[in-house]
This record gives sequence, C-alpha cells and structure tokens, in this order.
Amino acid sequence: MKCINHSDYISLSFDQPRQVLSSAVLNGGLGECQSLLNLRVDQYAKPPFEAPATTLARYARQLGLQQVCGMMTAASMKSLRHCRISREQQDGSFSADAWVTCGLSNLLRPGDPVACVTARPEPGTINIWLHCSQPLTAAAMTEALILLTEAKTTAVRDFQLKSRDSGRDASGTGTDSHAVLCPPAQPQQTALEYCGKHTRAGEAIGLAVYQAVCQSISACLEAARA
Repeated sequence: MKCINHSDYISLSFDQPRQVLSSAVLNGGLGECQSLLNLRVDQYAKPPFEAPATTLARYARQLGLQQVCGMMTAASMKSLRHCRISREQQDGSFSADAWVTCGLSNLLRPGDPVACVTARPEPGTINIWLHCSQPLTAAAMTEALILLTEAKTTAVRDFQLKSRDSGRDASGTGTDSHAVLCPPAQPQQTALEYCGKHTRAGEAIGLAVYQAVCQSISACLEAARA
C-alpha cells in the first residue's frame, strides 16, 4: 500500500486491485479498485460547479491513479489519522487499517428535518477508508461497512457532538463517505463470511475505525481552537 498525504488530496494505491464496497461519488458501490482518492475542495468556491464525479476523474488522471474510487471533503488533509489493529483468528492473522479525515461543520443525526435541499451539500465530512487484510464475501463486506459506521457514530457520540440543526446527539455529518476494501480471494482460498462483533476480525475493525475517528476528531477540534 502506498499512501500520499498532500495538502490538496490523499491517495492510497495498491499493487493489485482490491474488492471495494463504498458510498464514494466516483465509482461507488460494489466492485474493484486499485486506488482511493480523497480530494479536498474549497468550501467557499462560487458556482457554477462541475459535477463531483467529473472533478474526481480529472484529478485522478492528473495524478496517474488507476481504477479509482473517489470521494470529496472540505476538511483539512491535516486531519488524516491512520490506525492498524491486528487480531489472531483460527485461519490466521487479520489486520484492519482505517484512514480518516474529519470535518465537523455539518454534524447531523438521522431524521433531522431537511431545511434546504441543494445540488451542492454543505461541507463538513467524515471520510473513512477501511482495508481488511483477508478476503471477505460480499455479505461480510456489508457487515464491515455497518460496523465501520457504528464505530464512527460511537466516536462522535463519545465526544458529545451535537447536530447543528436539532441540537441532539449527532451520529456523523450530512456528507460522510466510507469505503471497505479487501484483497480478492485466491484459488483454494476461502473468503471470510463473518466479521461482526462476535469475531476477532470485527474486534479489529471496530477498534481501528473508532481509534482513527477519535484521533481525527481531536485534531479537528484542536485546529478549531487554535
């Protein structure tokens, strides 16, 4: 894995394609990717706005990234935090790597009333990449994405962050984007079917995401106080 932390973007590239499940703007959904791109955008930019997927694809070409899964944020790239947690399982060691950038200006909770619908969501985003060291089935990747989201929400709640609209406990922001990745299963290799809270893999996933989100939130809050 090769990670580049630039002031305008963060990229993560792999030697071989990975299976991915994501809510990314560019090439989201279930598929394959060899690179991830988290692009910083100017929250004060004036219209007209280029389509986000078009912007991401253009930057990916400029950076020479292949098979890109891309997302955007107005958060500072200085908020990037990475955490790796490993646990032993019956079928060998499992490692979970989480990368998080954090912006908190758009904190909300599910069910908050939508005051204004716009083509360009307001900035303030918690973007998360989770890489699992072992192959996962499609169902297990979905379970990992659920666990990732729970871990993020737990971190947001532990910091007692509030929705900007309702003033109640927030669970994230209105524009969060997440991606779960894992290597494809090789011949004669069985993909993990389960990675929930009752598994060592789930323990690693939950702890890696929770710690990385907590560290990124702390960095964001410290920058706001500076």
